[in-house]
Amino acid sequence: MVRFANSGTEATMHALRVARAHTNREKFIMFEGCFHGEHDYVFFSTMTTPAGSLGSRRSPLAAPNSSGIPNALRDLVIVLPFNDFEMLDRTVKAKWGEIAAIMVEPIAGSMACVMPEPGWLEHMRKLCDEYGIVLIFDEVKTGFRVAKGGASELLGVRADLLTYAKAIANGFPLAAIGGIAEVMALEILETTDALAKINRVGSRLMAGIDEVLTEADIEHKVMGVPAMFCFVLNYSGTPKDFRDVRAADYDFYKRLSKAMRTRGVEFNPTPAPWMMCEAHSDEDVDATLNALNDAVKEARRS
Repeated sequence: MVRFANSGTEATMHALRVARAHTNREKFIMFEGCFHGEHDYVFFSTMTTPAGSLGSRRSPLAAPNSSGIPNALRDLVIVLPFNDFEMLDRTVKAKWGEIAAIMVEPIAGSMACVMPEPGWLEHMRKLCDEYGIVLIFDEVKTGFRVAKGGASELLGVRADLLTYAKAIANGFPLAAIGGIAEVMALEILETTDALAKINRVGSRLMAGIDEVLTEADIEHKVMGVPAMFCFVLNYSGTPKDFRDVRAADYDFYKRLSKAMRTRGVEFNPTPAPWMMCEAHSDEDVDATLNALNDAVKEARRS
């Protein structure tokens, strides 16, 4: 079944309500650095949260991202590190009778496109099946973008509820909540090579960014998939959760974003995803890489 809404924020809010009604439980699990909209239930520990507000890894805090969020709501959200099997396992087994849902960005676009570790989503699915918890994939960014069936299809894990928005609306106020029994399809995806083009152009851009940063001798990691990716700067290795992403050079990334904007290329000044669409062309990629080459030099000088 499908129900439409106006925004991704509404979609995740309603998905939580459905999960709570289905399970007769109130709490839910989300993950540090993920973003599920700006309603009070989920606006905790997002990509703009200072690292010092997260608490210890063994006992993380739900850090509100705005004034005006009732303190009582912190008792309903359990925030855990992404890709931490042991923490998720221990938390679910200890508190499953209170947990209505696990909500997750299957590809963590809101924290520089950190990818799920092998088995991470499968483990989540197994725990939800075992303890009667509703698994919610927030596919607002990935739905109809990374594959026809979104990240659920790409990564081979089915959720109980899925939320969609950005990629189905192209900037207009439209969102949807999908249930597992419904096959969601858009005719344009079935009858054109839109996704193939997105993957080809996105692959070129990812490779070009890597080349520019490598030639500039800047330590970096480009992460994600061609339709939705990001990168971190002055960080060794591959980030696997929000704390790793937060340890990268945010200041340099912001300076780079500012320098790119003056050259006609705009992206989020925090490491949020670069999302491709069918309208992006090879000429757009070339212009972006040329701008990046110059912007890197300016950002270094500043």
